[in-house]
Amino acid sequence: MFRRTTSLLTLVLPALALTAGTLAGLSSQALAAEYVVTMKDAAYSPAAITATLGDTVRFVNDDGETHNVFVPTLGHALDLGKQEAGAEKTLVLRTPGQFEVECVHHLSMTMTITVKP
Repeated sequence: MFRRTTSLLTLVLPALALTAGTLAGLSSQALAAEYVVTMKDAAYSPAAITATLGDTVRFVNDDGETHNVFVPTLGHALDLGKQEAGAEKTLVLRTPGQFEVECVHHLSMTMTITVKP
């Protein structure tokens, strides 16, 4: 009986470890949220979001005008480039902190993103 139990454990324990490792990897992906920010009438909507590391922000140009997503904040700087009407671009939040998003085509068009660890 002891030998059979040992054999069963040698088969089951690695499978359980693999399952636990797979679930741990999936849990961080499954918990990631997506925020949709629309660009219309020279405004980002919403004008501010608070997210967590690993979340994504999808910027949707829901306007007839060209917009872009530009971040001048040190440590977060990026430029997703020009977005024509109907275009979408996605940003994965990989650095904690707060940063401002601007549209270089519409200087009053700004929003704030806060990323929590």
